[in-house]
Amino acid sequence: MLDLLRHLEREGFGGAPRALGFDDQGREVLTYIEGEVGGGLPEADTGPVQDADHWVWRDDVLVHLGALVRAYHDAAATFSWAGREWQLEVRQPVETVCHNDLSPWNTVFRSGVPVALIDWESAAPGPRGWDLGYAAWRWVPLWHEEKCRAAGLPTSIADKARRFRLLLDAYGVEPDVGIVRTGIERMRQFLGHLWKLVAEGAEWEVGLARRGLLNELALEIAWVEEHAVALVES
Repeated sequence: MLDLLRHLEREGFGGAPRALGFDDQGREVLTYIEGEVGGGLPEADTGPVQDADHWVWRDDVLVHLGALVRAYHDAAATFSWAGREWQLEVRQPVETVCHNDLSPWNTVFRSGVPVALIDWESAAPGPRGWDLGYAAWRWVPLWHEEKCRAAGLPTSIADKARRFRLLLDAYGVEPDVGIVRTGIERMRQFLGHLWKLVAEGAEWEVGLARRGLLNELALEIAWVEEHAVALVES
């Protein structure tokens, strides 16, 4: 990832840590970005979002996020990605290098505004919609009504469609059901990866499965599939 981060620096993208090289144990060394990471993502076995985390769900956060992701994608689009090893599969058509985990906990905020992206180990070439669809799931958020209600968030499709448009407008594209469906494909890939790790006995993922979180993700995928068209036409 060091080469990608150095490329972003050369392109003038300020929303990522700088690559400093390797330490004496061969570990990558990056600069520290001041700020706080987002939170507020309830899981199947947790209660409502805490009041302190409600700022993550403000409309203006989606606007800043859309602009941040667009700036990143534009900078990464000129990276020479062919012939490199990537942790995740390269997705076609390749339009940029996707971050692949655009979630609040991988986003640094200052004064309530998203300013930088962290945790780059999952980055891999792919279509822009691969990141946008995933970001919409995490940030709009594209959750079923019960989960939104439990988190104290609006439950209507109309509100989700409105917030989805805010994100895409800030990015600079029109709402399109293709973005939603690409996001569904990304969610399925993510769920399949988690189940693979469960089968391999990975402790963290086994714990997630036992707590019902992978089944919860399957419910969210089904909800987005059912309402894909409404999310862009409401």
